Amino acid sequence: MQQPAPSPDNRIGQLDGLRGLAACAVGLLFHARVMYGDAPNPLAGVPVAGWFQIHGWAFVDLFFVLSGFVFAHTYLAGWQLRPGMTARQFWLARIARLWPLHLAMLAFAVLLLRAEPSTNPANVLLSALMLQVLVDNPTEVLNGPAWSLSVEMFAYGLFLLAALTRPALFKAVAAAAIAWGAWDIWTHGVWGALIGRGLLGFFLGVLVQRNLGLLSRLPASLLVPAAAIPALVPPVGQALLLTVLLAWPAAILLALRLPLLASPVMLWLGDRSYAIYLIHVPVYTLLGNLALGWGITGSAGWLALTMAAWALILVLSNTAYRQLERPAQRAIRALADRPRAALA
Repeated sequence: MQQPAPSPDNRIGQLDGLRGLAACAVGLLFHARVMYGDAPNPLAGVPVAGWFQIHGWAFVDLFFVLSGFVFAHTYLAGWQLRPGMTARQFWLARIARLWPLHLAMLAFAVLLLRAEPSTNPANVLLSALMLQVLVDNPTEVLNGPAWSLSVEMFAYGLFLLAALTRPALFKAVAAAAIAWGAWDIWTHGVWGALIGRGLLGFFLGVLVQRNLGLLSRLPASLLVPAAAIPALVPPVGQALLLTVLLAWPAAILLALRLPLLASPVMLWLGDRSYAIYLIHVPVYTLLGNLALGWGITGSAGWLALTMAAWALILVLSNTAYRQLERPAQRAIRALADRPRAALA
């Protein structure tokens, strides 16, 4: 199979579209339950949507695999950091991509949850430093989905260290990270292995990208059943390993064969996937609190509010992408491009 040619900015459009779908699975479907609280869940039992309401969290692990794949595509030449890329440039690019919107949403979460015990100086500081995974109780992470950002930061650091060494050592690090992550999930479960989940998915994505020439020969007759594993074997407990090790790599390999995922609509969604991911829980929390005062009780009312919440999340995500993410990235990257002497 002929692989899709990289775009001028080195992006792979199909994977941007896949990331957008994953963000919707987590943000629009799974976490809508945050808004309902004890109220009727209008999506419960609905075909397909009902599955996402229960198991949509597993798409966070697809984010990890996608990240590893894209990092290998973007930053590696062979098994080492590509020529011309320095550790300083690498980290400034990561800061430019993640921190501005994260800090903005953290400030909003602190304002929204200021009366909650979890809004304490220690948790706020850990969140600001993107070390949320070190919070004692994962349920007390401010802006809950952001826990995965801190896990990715660990993966980024290990990736960079490995990429600055010899190829053989990089391969050994990747294999060890995958093995440890699988063991962590097997022994500690889904929510006791947050760092393990991140390292497993990320470095699995790296290996998939580095072996893409071989894996791209796999027929769709094998990839489609593999990608359907989560629907047949729900990713609960140790079964998550089947989803991460088989389904998500298969989904990526299939996505690369689907031009529709690189259509303008899907690229629009992919560009705003990070904003969707960080904005949705605060929006659901705010609307859920307001709904108590509005007296919404029936499923029809909650369904209407859900539709309104989805529209609001997409509008806010578009605004955040255009007015905050992109300008902040340009400003920070301009700083990275300045000569060191100019920064002294």
